[in-house]
Amino acid sequence: MEALAAVHTLATAQDIHSKMRTENEEAPGLTTVYRSLETLVSEGLVQAVELGEGEKRYELIKPGEHHHHLICSVCKESVHLDQCLIKDLDSMIKSKYGFQVSSHILEIFGTCKRCSDKKSR
Repeated sequence: MEALAAVHTLATAQDIHSKMRTENEEAPGLTTVYRSLETLVSEGLVQAVELGEGEKRYELIKPGEHHHHLICSVCKESVHLDQCLIKDLDSMIKSKYGFQVSSHILEIFGTCKRCSDKKSR
């Protein structure tokens, strides 16, 4: 968790493992990092995010919290959204369909301003 907190961004298990190895040669192996991350996800302390490239990225969260992101398809940079865009939709889904939403995931893909500006030049 310390290595993930030190990254300050969405990080792959490889990123976290590399950071740990840089700081301590006796750091756990990559398989242990993957297992630990999945345990932390199931305990609600870490959120896993799919960027559509086959490898999950991880970030620390407070228990019961979740984040949504804007993700640039060009540079893969992500922006954490300050609010949940789906919260109001939950009650509409329940009243219209009788479906009780227990969780949701929202990642919005597009092109960031910096990459759009580069493309325009």
